Amino acid sequence: MLSVLAAFKDGNLDPLFAALSPDVVWRANAPREFFRFGGVHRGIPGMREYTALLFSRYSFCALRPKSVVAKDELVWGLFEAEVRHQPSGKYVVFDISIRWTIRDGKLAEHQGFFDTASVLMQQGELAVVAA
Repeated sequence: MLSVLAAFKDGNLDPLFAALSPDVVWRANAPREFFRFGGVHRGIPGMREYTALLFSRYSFCALRPKSVVAKDELVWGLFEAEVRHQPSGKYVVFDISIRWTIRDGKLAEHQGFFDTASVLMQQGELAVVAA
């Protein structure tokens, strides 16, 4: 997980695609209305779409592991991410939790969670209104 995500952060997708099961299910828990890469992406074609959408709006500056735990086929990781939101030029820092399921040595399922409201606020797309 760590080496794949380190390469991913640098925009090197080869280790990720080499680790994927052909029928991978990749869930990005983010509303598509705000994050075009959000939703469920299936198989290698779905992953190509996901990565193209993600990297069309964000470039990663850092993806620092805070905690990674593996048991049987499950791998959980908590990471601090720093990205540059390309449309606004703003830098955004947030935690992301990732759960991977490994089957037959390949990444079969991914589920990622992050605080979408915080990211939108940091990007300047969501304002806090005082009551």
